[in-house]
Amino acid sequence: MKIIDTTPITFNEAKDILTKMEKENIENEKDLGYEQKITLEYLRTRTILSKKDIKSTTEELSKIEGLKEHQRLALLNLLPKDEEEINTLFMKERVKLEKEKITQIAKIISKVRPKEKKK
Repeated sequence: MKIIDTTPITFNEAKDILTKMEKENIENEKDLGYEQKITLEYLRTRTILSKKDIKSTTEELSKIEGLKEHQRLALLNLLPKDEEEINTLFMKERVKLEKEKITQIAKIISKVRPKEKKK
């Protein structure tokens, strides 16, 4: 397998790419590779945000100074529940986010994060 690009993307974008590949492969009577099939199945169950939500949330997150693209994508893909989970995501980063930025991120993510069902 040849690596063509290493641009970070959202789960939605990855799902769209693999779905398109799957359709093209069906037309050519081919199958996706094992890893691609597993990834596509995972993304079908894990992708929960609409493209509209992704775009608006990305725009809001990009207004936060010091937040890099790969960090915004991680936030969109994982949708952390609270400030503690956001801190965990940023543990290995060289730059520490201030408390107010983390609070701001949590508010933005909470707007699009699906509510958990009570047991």
